[in-house]
Amino acid sequence: MNLLKKIIVFICLILGGYGYAQDSKNVSICWDVSLSMKNRDTEKDYYFLDAYFKTVQNAQVSLITFSNQVLSKDTYQVTSSDWSAIKQKLEELQYDGATSYASLSSYVDTGDVLLFTDGGQNLSNGTPNFSGELYIINSNKSFDKASLNLLSIVNNGNLVDFNEKRDPDATIDNLSEYNGTIYSGTMGLEGAEIYVEGNDGNRVRSNATGGFSIDGRVGDTLVIAYGNKIEKQVLGETNTLNFSLEDQGIQLQEVVVSERKSEPVETITTGYGEENRDKVGYAVQSISSDDISDAASTPDMAIQGKFSGVNLGQGDDLSQVTMRPRMSLLGNVYGLIVIDGVPLRQSDSASGTVFSSDFINPENIADITVLKGLAATNKYGSLGVNGVLLITSKTANYAKETSEKPDMARLRDNIYEDKIKVNNKTLVTPYLKELKKGKNVREAYDIYLNQREAYRNVPEYFLDVSNFFLASSPELAERILSNILEIENPSYDALRALFLQCTEQENHKMGVVAADKLLELFPNKTQSYFDVALAQKNAGNFQEALNMFNAMVTGSANLQLNFSSMEKVVGTEIRNMVNNHRSKLNIDKVDPKYRNNVTYNGRLILSWSVPDAEFSVQFVNPQKRFFTWEHTEIGDRNRILQELQHGNSTEQFEIVGAETKGEWILNATYLGNRTPKNKAATFLKCTVQYNFGKPNQRSEVFMVRLQEVGEEQQLARFTVE
Repeated sequence: MNLLKKIIVFICLILGGYGYAQDSKNVSICWDVSLSMKNRDTEKDYYFLDAYFKTVQNAQVSLITFSNQVLSKDTYQVTSSDWSAIKQKLEELQYDGATSYASLSSYVDTGDVLLFTDGGQNLSNGTPNFSGELYIINSNKSFDKASLNLLSIVNNGNLVDFNEKRDPDATIDNLSEYNGTIYSGTMGLEGAEIYVEGNDGNRVRSNATGGFSIDGRVGDTLVIAYGNKIEKQVLGETNTLNFSLEDQGIQLQEVVVSERKSEPVETITTGYGEENRDKVGYAVQSISSDDISDAASTPDMAIQGKFSGVNLGQGDDLSQVTMRPRMSLLGNVYGLIVIDGVPLRQSDSASGTVFSSDFINPENIADITVLKGLAATNKYGSLGVNGVLLITSKTANYAKETSEKPDMARLRDNIYEDKIKVNNKTLVTPYLKELKKGKNVREAYDIYLNQREAYRNVPEYFLDVSNFFLASSPELAERILSNILEIENPSYDALRALFLQCTEQENHKMGVVAADKLLELFPNKTQSYFDVALAQKNAGNFQEALNMFNAMVTGSANLQLNFSSMEKVVGTEIRNMVNNHRSKLNIDKVDPKYRNNVTYNGRLILSWSVPDAEFSVQFVNPQKRFFTWEHTEIGDRNRILQELQHGNSTEQFEIVGAETKGEWILNATYLGNRTPKNKAATFLKCTVQYNFGKPNQRSEVFMVRLQEVGEEQQLARFTVE
């Protein structure tokens, strides 16, 4: 007796035989039309329905279709087992979108529920509870068995899996536990890999740690691998397996050698050159180029908030810097600026004379040291009585190695005179050209369904098509976008682009799912943990977000990863969350150093989908001066290497100072991917947080698509008030 015939007997036994069938029943058919179900074996599904309606001959049927949401509900009358109208409708259905059971139960009527699905719920994690008798039917070769089992258990339902090859009447003796599919036993091979090879080539794995429990069937092959030895046995023959450890070897697939380095001696710049910090007999404050905000386009912005007791008035030039303690009451109170050992002309507060320092390029500053009191006057005499700012340029450091003459850190030709670049160019791809042939949304959608299989592995395909439909049909756009979650092994580039798209469109529900999927598939990237925290924050789950951010700065999120490269951006997030939502949060585990608030006129977060991408961003400030930040191996090799090692794709920029108020322009130039074979488009997102850390903080998101090498387009244009 084959399995299909047994299904008829199975249904008849449950329903009480054919005599019961003459009474009309209420029946709900829930038909999964997500993208993965396109591969279902509909003939087997129809066979089940045919068997069912031979038993239940008269029924009031509700046909409910669903993917990322419930799509339709139609009512049919089945009389004398004739369900042909339902079959005709099923044959016309199209498959698209991710899978969610979230609202399914609210559409189901009382009576029997026939749920046709593969269990691959990827857009929500809820398990619906149906009031009637539930039958779960799966004909898809790729399915989530755990999800189907859970559905069956929660609803005390009946699971019909057409992929089940096991003979229901088979029995196995002399095993410690067997319930039809599970073998268990003991092994003396701790660390061995155990798996079952089925007739279909699929493998189910388990790790032996003194014992094992594994899903297998009579006739499947049990495989035990230890070192370079493999033993196989057909299940059902015996429960004893002889396995010899003699001559077993170990093969190393990869050996990583790292050099042990001695702790470097920390040095600082003083008026007398480089000195060991531990040997200097007075307090010295220093910052390096890493401490200077990338958004600092003038030298005064470079020191804002970086030194205690060092102050600048609003709109003041760097040469008007004052330092505590002040040594002059009536005379000049301005400090002295020294660049690469050369004192600049000193501004005078008494006479009002100001010698501008705007020729200093913040990008060319290697480090800044503050000297006060005796440390200043011992070297510079009366000129240093009000304190000294020692600035060392990067070109001076370079000159020490090359003997070339330094350029005194002068910033040249940084006046922005170009027209504002707005990308009005319509995106053109082969698949978008095809979609434009549709005379309306319905025709364009049909074209998409026909072309989808040819382009589904292009990382940006579903995002581009989703954006194509966004204005005319947001519901279709969301369904198409969710297909990325239906791909069995989506690429990092595609998933990260999905997450960025969700944050831009404020689709926080899907954003959480995308971030969780990134962490599940790519736990070796620090960015995955940041995205999960950010997604939870965007969704209003502040405690969950704080817990993840805090786990990153403590390193407990993943003990195998180094999160130090993201400490700045994560620490800022923690401070901001504690300040904005303290009453709703448990901050007992938050380090006190992250509990103080920080405020900026604005904060910029750049985030990109393809770690392999090279691009530059030109920042134009309200004074129409610009600087360029490069994400290139040539421009910042250390950062690129750090990204490759730790997997972070986010950068933070602070906007501080009175002169930063006004209009800002950000222009992005795409330079290609470092790996020539990687043709994925890069989605570059800029989040602007206005009045950061203040009660009126708000955010705005901008995003561009980068793919054509050399193309420059406006990333963002905004006003800081």
